[in-house]
Amino acid sequence: MSDDGLIRNRLTDESVDLMRRRIGYANPTLRTGAIDEPWNINCTDDAVRRFVLCIGDDNPLFTDPDYAKQTRWGGVIAPPAFEKSMGLNRAPELEPEEAKITSKALRGVQLFHSGGENFYYAPIMEGEKLYRSRYVKQVEDKQSEYSGRSVIVTNGLCLWDDDDKVAVDGVDWFIHAERKKKAGGKEKYAKEQPASYTDEDLAEIEEAYDAEYRRGADTLWFEDVVPGSSLPRMVKGPLTVTDLMSLHMGAGWLIYGGWPNRLAYENRKKLRGFYNRDEYNAWDTIQRVHWDKELAEKVGVRMMYDIGPVRQFHVSNYLTNFVGDDAWIYRVRFEFRRFNYIGDVTWMTGEITEVRVDEKLGPLIEITLRGTNQRGSDNITASATVLLPSKVHGPVKLPQAPPPTQHRAPT
Repeated sequence: MSDDGLIRNRLTDESVDLMRRRIGYANPTLRTGAIDEPWNINCTDDAVRRFVLCIGDDNPLFTDPDYAKQTRWGGVIAPPAFEKSMGLNRAPELEPEEAKITSKALRGVQLFHSGGENFYYAPIMEGEKLYRSRYVKQVEDKQSEYSGRSVIVTNGLCLWDDDDKVAVDGVDWFIHAERKKKAGGKEKYAKEQPASYTDEDLAEIEEAYDAEYRRGADTLWFEDVVPGSSLPRMVKGPLTVTDLMSLHMGAGWLIYGGWPNRLAYENRKKLRGFYNRDEYNAWDTIQRVHWDKELAEKVGVRMMYDIGPVRQFHVSNYLTNFVGDDAWIYRVRFEFRRFNYIGDVTWMTGEITEVRVDEKLGPLIEITLRGTNQRGSDNITASATVLLPSKVHGPVKLPQAPPPTQHRAPT
């Protein structure tokens, strides 16, 4: 069934089973279309600079090579989540007939990025080229009082360099749910209204921007950390369509591609289910649910909303601001609890929950974080493990990386 070219399929046992047959192989709902190369084939200082500026961060560790040379890293390093813009595709390939059969797994149902967990083993710096495998790791059925049946697909993720040294290893979670026009009254977020701000509200936001904390070269020593202490509050927003466009300028289209003109046509030939007719009866990407209110309602969301990386990048920015130049962010887990609509503000807060010397990782702290919108509802919950320099144990030692995933194309 379609609606102006919008495919509306049902979640069936057969479709879920097709996705399970993809375990260990590329997820057919996360395809890159006509252009398979990442936004950044190689890391450069300028690519990192563009990335962080386009997510609203001007930390000199990421933007100023002269400053970065004076740090322990000896140059610009990429912040956590920059890797989303990198990675030449090295996912393993299925036998052609099986690939064709399973390509329809969960096709025509809406997909929402719900979070992930990443582990970081080495800095990504100038000249680095990474290879990436993204593959289906687990497929789970879920029943909800509000949305009925949905499917959670855990996607494994691994990025490594020419020497098979892993830089990042982790997972992403995506929820697949049937596309339904917005109904009145009963849906889970029916009472959520569009954001609206008084001059006093905006003054509070601007005051928070003026007071945004960045540790920088002021080393956070392990011995000085107190369990239970709070992190400084940080604000993000109000979220605008311009913010989304800026993010794509810095990070690229991330998965599907939103290319213009002939490249849009070539993309649609490979990703027909990712396009539908717009108000002019022309084909356009379904990615515009994030800036087209009418299409957002057609897929069952009350208002235009962000993409998952918006909040993943909030978490990264918040952590790098707090821990400073000399720490190493080893693990980041992030969960998106509800929609972050255009116009919403996110207030980031955090707490240090544990301080310990780990047998393998050395001195570290555990942090919990949350993002809360102007309605008082959490839209992010997150946690992180951060390795800290110590006056007793010395500088941070980078963690031992695992071997690259077995789920990758033969080299």
